[in-house]
Amino acid sequence: MSSAVKNDIHYSNNDWNDIIKKYKLHSNMEIVISEKSSTNPTDSNRGGYASPWVFRTVVLTGLVALLGNLPFQSRLVNASNTNIQAFNISPIEETITKAVASHDHSIKEFEIENQFTEVDDVIIGFHELALPKHALQTYAGTVDEDNSSKWTTYQVKSYDNLTNIFYKLGHQSSLKTLQKDNNFKKELKSLKKGSIVRASSNSDGDLSELVFTHDKRNSYVITLNDDTYTGKWKKNIFEVRQSRASFTIKNGLFFDGKKAGVANKIIKQVVKVFDWDIDFSHDIRVGDEVTAVFEEIYHDGDKVADQNLLAAEFINKGREFRAIRFTNKDNKTDYFTPQGREMKKAFIRTPIAHARVSSHFNPGRFHPKLHKIRAHKGTDFAARTGTPIMATGNGTIKSIGRKGGYGRAIVIQHREGYTTLYAHMSKYKKKLKQGDKVYQGDIIGYVGSSGLATGPHLHYEFRKNNTPINSMTASLPNSMSLTKRELKDFRNSAYNLVLQLNVLHRFVKAKIEINSAIGG
Repeated sequence: MSSAVKNDIHYSNNDWNDIIKKYKLHSNMEIVISEKSSTNPTDSNRGGYASPWVFRTVVLTGLVALLGNLPFQSRLVNASNTNIQAFNISPIEETITKAVASHDHSIKEFEIENQFTEVDDVIIGFHELALPKHALQTYAGTVDEDNSSKWTTYQVKSYDNLTNIFYKLGHQSSLKTLQKDNNFKKELKSLKKGSIVRASSNSDGDLSELVFTHDKRNSYVITLNDDTYTGKWKKNIFEVRQSRASFTIKNGLFFDGKKAGVANKIIKQVVKVFDWDIDFSHDIRVGDEVTAVFEEIYHDGDKVADQNLLAAEFINKGREFRAIRFTNKDNKTDYFTPQGREMKKAFIRTPIAHARVSSHFNPGRFHPKLHKIRAHKGTDFAARTGTPIMATGNGTIKSIGRKGGYGRAIVIQHREGYTTLYAHMSKYKKKLKQGDKVYQGDIIGYVGSSGLATGPHLHYEFRKNNTPINSMTASLPNSMSLTKRELKDFRNSAYNLVLQLNVLHRFVKAKIEINSAIGG
């Protein structure tokens, strides 16, 4: 580059208009502003160019836009060195911004012609990519055009037989084929109430695979291979998933629950758990709030059944109730408050379902057999011989056997000083013995007339610290608390469920309904 050119372009504080005139741009990059665009008479004195600040903005913006995203070689002339130095601009935005901000006059010249020639070369190398014919599929955005399952599902009812089951599955013709194999015949006979059965068909409509399970852990799988059926037991074919939901009652507990994705089976468990504290016939109000964490059963990606309510919160008329499911080391499952107390009352009043009271608690009763005044320290329930007798609370068998005028009797020791006695039995439950643990609702024996009894009935006594109490009128104690060891296990088991209820509680209070379909 000649010294004349250098002298012409080495400006320190010249006006930008003069600098623009000195640049020789390619025709395709020239910045042309029509003289007609200016309505100011003085603009003609400026050679038809707009305000210098406009040019500064346009040139700077153009350089940043065009040069900032394209890595290429550029050259500058150092004020103290006439040798042309080459450098890589990376990135050009940072270089220009720093130069302008600091008024760094060491940047004397950009060889614009060379730069734009190189830019043009780069642009020529660009190729337009054709868009795919179909949108790219992602996990969040994929829509399966065929949402139908290849499986048919049926859950066995108490009245079902194999013919009816296979009819419901649409493969009654395959039943005869399977029953020719003694192994298949034996396994199919094991189907019972609650068993889940799934069947799939091949292109010819024949049974290609049959899967059934009794406990959701072990499954029997029958598969068609080369026109021959083979079968074996497999584990973890069915998957148990946790789901959760929260909703506000607007039209009805079951209606709004179903709308929120909670099956009737789960809602029934909610009712049973909170039935001790809430009268679902009279206490339910519009605006009551429900949250639930529960189990759903899946197979091959399809939901096939609902299982257990794991945790729930019910806000009724402003009162909050919570329940957590817990299974103890004896494999006994019940629901407890987050503090570890049973949701249900410690005792039920009647050890026989739908029984009639034939003789009430009466300290001055005249005994019909002894013909004298003898306190009746319990309640008699009239029932037919053989009617099942239930334990009214959790406890341990303290004694079992004949007990004088009581005949065949059982005494159960409960916590906190309570005992119950069941007398005049015809027989005991098989294999029941002293020291065994029993739970509220367990069958312990059957009605009879052993001992001093005028006919078949149950004599039931309810005692606190060995003092007889009228079980029909006494204020029954609240649920029993867990032992220290059980409480420790419960807290470890319930920790995660309590956290989930806390989160769901915030959503329901914010009037945001959550269910598993939207990530709840």
